[in-house]
Amino acid sequence: MTHNGTQPGKDGGDSIAAVEADLDSTRHELADTLDELASRLDVKTRGKQKAHEVKESAQVAARSRDVQVRGGIAAAVLLGLVLLIARKKRRNKVG
Repeated sequence: MTHNGTQPGKDGGDSIAAVEADLDSTRHELADTLDELASRLDVKTRGKQKAHEVKESAQVAARSRDVQVRGGIAAAVLLGLVLLIARKKRRNKVG
């Protein structure tokens, strides 16, 4: 429990409010800690999250490879066209 340095006085007015605020703060901290622990102990959900991350990573890699393959095909077709045009120009000059 956190302590803000206030001591309960004889009148009890401000001290009670400070203690209640401290208790409320401590309750929220404890609730956050328990939520964190519960999420760490939920193996099934963590497994599903990890599987989803791996699936997304694989999809990104597959898209990247697909783009590379398509780019390679496009480059090969373009190179073929350039070579074909150059060959036709050479034939026209010779003949």
